[in-house]
Amino acid sequence: MKLNKLTSSVALTVLLLYPFTEASANGKYNDYKASHIINSLALPDDAEAMTATYEIQVHLQGKPVKGFSISIPSEIKIDDGIEVKNPEGEVIATNVSINNNKAQIIFSKPVAPKTKLSILMKDVITPGYAENWQFGVDVKVVGFKEEIPLGITQIMTYDD
Repeated sequence: MKLNKLTSSVALTVLLLYPFTEASANGKYNDYKASHIINSLALPDDAEAMTATYEIQVHLQGKPVKGFSISIPSEIKIDDGIEVKNPEGEVIATNVSINNNKAQIIFSKPVAPKTKLSILMKDVITPGYAENWQFGVDVKVVGFKEEIPLGITQIMTYDD
């Protein structure tokens, strides 16, 4: 009797998990067809730092990109602007405006797909406590009227 219950429990568990296992095993690692966020971080990651740079790394895929918009938490102030760099560290020409906790970044000319970019928010001022700051990132793609959400990324700061 105990063996039948155990067998039934194992069979039910396998049936419930089987579709998820199959679905996750079908994709290829890093096989993205659309632009996506790679990583985000604070330099330094100390909540008490007088100045910090917050970086969001993005991989452009699909169609050329004409810009980004970033939702910035209301407690944060960006004191020295935003710049965008390519992997070689070269600054990409942009027009940046920050209004009502939203940064608009427009490139002087569209950036080609298969390009990795670093969006650098310089001299970020926070309230001075450890926090997970969340930034919503949208991309402006050539040929599309509406922005496309890339997602929400977190940048963590720590008290030392």
